[in-house]
Amino acid sequence: MENNLSLKAVAKRTNVRWGVAATLSLSYMIMFLGRTVFSVSGPSIMKEFGWTSTQFGYASTAFFVGYMITMIPSGAIADKYGATKVLVVSLLLSGLFTFLTPVVGLSIGLMLFIRALEGVAQGCIVPGAMSNLTRWIPKKESGIACGLVQAGCPLGSAINMYLAAALLPILGWKKLFFVYAIFFPIWCIVWFLVGKSDPSQHPRVNQEELDYIKQQDSTQIAVNNSDITKKDVLSTPAVWLMALSYGCATYMYFFCTTWLPNYFILGRGMKISAGAVPYIVGFFTYFIGGFVADAASRKFGDKIGRKLVQIVGMTGAAVLIFIGANVADPTAVIAAVSLSYGFLCLTMGGYFSVAPSICRSMAGVYSGLQGVIGAIAGILAPTVTGIVVDMGLGAGATKAVAYGYALWICAALCIIGSLLAFFAKLEPVQHKA
Repeated sequence: MENNLSLKAVAKRTNVRWGVAATLSLSYMIMFLGRTVFSVSGPSIMKEFGWTSTQFGYASTAFFVGYMITMIPSGAIADKYGATKVLVVSLLLSGLFTFLTPVVGLSIGLMLFIRALEGVAQGCIVPGAMSNLTRWIPKKESGIACGLVQAGCPLGSAINMYLAAALLPILGWKKLFFVYAIFFPIWCIVWFLVGKSDPSQHPRVNQEELDYIKQQDSTQIAVNNSDITKKDVLSTPAVWLMALSYGCATYMYFFCTTWLPNYFILGRGMKISAGAVPYIVGFFTYFIGGFVADAASRKFGDKIGRKLVQIVGMTGAAVLIFIGANVADPTAVIAAVSLSYGFLCLTMGGYFSVAPSICRSMAGVYSGLQGVIGAIAGILAPTVTGIVVDMGLGAGATKAVAYGYALWICAALCIIGSLLAFFAKLEPVQHKA
């Protein structure tokens, strides 16, 4: 009799949390549309202003300087006051600065300024979304949910490749920014219809789903310790090891975001649409990585399971990106780079599911720190790549070889990131009296 009642309760449970997660994924998609439009416009911008690869790298880097500034503060604000205001303000400002980029960025100095402002606005989106997701998703579903939300990143990048290929010849790069700016306020309207800062505030969440979200196992009880503070999180060695490992992953990730279109177009002489393939592969592996992270956690426990996908994914990404840098056949290049990016994206659900496992009540702070380390990698990746490419060309290397050197750096950092994750001891953060 009790089993039948239990089954009926489960059958009646609403699933609003997945609609919220899908809407957060859309925010990531739009975020990356606004971010990568600068990348796909790179050849046109460089030609119009006469920039070198190094100068374009500086302009790309400015975004991440601004991005880094707001990561931790916005995460703390979202943890304390809820994520809705953080997300809406950041998306609206992102749309505004996307619109202003071709209007203001008429010189290298002004472009650095407006791209930094875009970074300041977008720096609030990830910690805000992760803080919100932690309130909506039980720990056992955190990997899948994080993978779903993060899948918006490659989806935005992939869509951008096709949109840019179709619209750039018609509109030019400046009007393309104007078109993309419209997506940001549209998302805010969708969020007001679908999302809330907390499931208890949502009119369509029934009691069964609310109980399901708030259910606790023994690990969650420890993680939800109300005495955990920001200082406790930031003084835990495993937090820093995983954040640094994530930084290694995001170096390659942001290389792909800022330079991969140029690698295919300028380095390999391909069409812009060829650059969509890695992002399509990444879109699917985000989901796979989330499932694997949750399954590994159930089988091996959080200490091993929550970092296993990172170790395997980073190693695979390193090997394949190195192959992609050194083969000559265009099909082999696309296949190797795409699979490498797929392995890299496999890790992201794992990285972002660490916070609900070890510091659930401070997920925004953890995600903010992780985001700052990732933003530092984002600052380095486009700048270092531009310098390396120019140095390679200056030394007489072909474009393919000069860009290949930048891919070697990505491979080395992926190996380092895999080792950092290996040595991290993932245990619930405890309050230090």
